[in-house]
Amino acid sequence: MSIRIVSFEDRHLDDIRSINLSVSTHPDRPADEKALFQHLYIDYYAIYSKDSCFVALDGEEVVGYIIAEPCLECYRRHFLIDYMPTAISLRPEFEQYLKNEIRIYEKYHSQYDAHLHMDVKPGHQRKGIGTMLIQREFEHLKEIGCKGVMLTVSPSRIGANSFYEKNGMELIGNEGANVRGKKL
Repeated sequence: MSIRIVSFEDRHLDDIRSINLSVSTHPDRPADEKALFQHLYIDYYAIYSKDSCFVALDGEEVVGYIIAEPCLECYRRHFLIDYMPTAISLRPEFEQYLKNEIRIYEKYHSQYDAHLHMDVKPGHQRKGIGTMLIQREFEHLKEIGCKGVMLTVSPSRIGANSFYEKNGMELIGNEGANVRGKKL
């Protein structure tokens, strides 16, 4: 296995969408909900914060990704203008979900100005790929002047919580999900 961490390119989008679906903790979600969550948690970053996104390649196969947004104001603006109408058209209750997502990031923004999402393809987990990805993201965010980075993760995802803790992301709050952060 020869893993390389490279900058995200548009050609990687379908691969990271596929990885995202393959690790879903809710595989039985309705199709419209899956589409919305991929739109929110994958496509947003591929469009608006591409420079802060990386993929792990094993040869030419995408086996993991990390996507981040260093600009909360950009995130808020795009979510409310670009994503809210689509979300509400799918299901009206998604409006509150999106507002809550933004509220969580706003609450911790003064110390953790960036946030991230990441996944590693099943069969490639527990091989150090996630650590390579997150360390590359930390370096990048520090280089561009971010103070810190945060994410939310379900308390039931014990392995994920352990991984983030091992990589220096402390528990900084609980908003129905564990809020983890690392100062850079």
